Amino acid sequence: MVAGLTCAVVLGVLAGTAGCGGDGPAGAGTEGESARASASASQRPSRPYRDGHLTFTLLDLRCGLTAVAGSHSEAQPDGQFCSARLRVDNQDPNFHTYVTARQRLAGVTGPRARPDAFAMAVRRQHEEVEIGGHDLVEVELWYDVPRDARVTGLRVTGDRDPSGYLSTRPADHAPDGVLIRREPRSGP
Repeated sequence: MVAGLTCAVVLGVLAGTAGCGGDGPAGAGTEGESARASASASQRPSRPYRDGHLTFTLLDLRCGLTAVAGSHSEAQPDGQFCSARLRVDNQDPNFHTYVTARQRLAGVTGPRARPDAFAMAVRRQHEEVEIGGHDLVEVELWYDVPRDARVTGLRVTGDRDPSGYLSTRPADHAPDGVLIRREPRSGP
């Protein structure tokens, strides 16, 4: 009798939770469900762009962020935060160095076009990363830009190392970096 009652209770609980949020027609979830889905949706990665020995793919660009938080601190922006998620690929057999300060937001002028040192420290992002041969890293870049800034993308800059082992000529690169055009998403 105890086993029969336990089975009935378990089946009742399962039947009660099975209908949560998905009983309607296809695509007719709850309002909270659709809000979570759109807030967590990310952009399609850009095509790869090469500068020096490094190849960059912009994975996500967001602006209008009102705070940054990390494991040990948090901060609010003077204007608004913009965050970029970037894949940096070293397809060369030698080490090459990625430098955070060289990556600039397009549409923003002056020092605010460069990553914000405090926000980067909050997110524990390195100022430089030595990337091994045939290796890649994914990094976050955090910018504190004016509230009315019209960000149009990210200008990426790779290394200026020699093009080869016996060469003194730098690898092919754009003098002012390479522009990855991207309309930023708004909010978290």
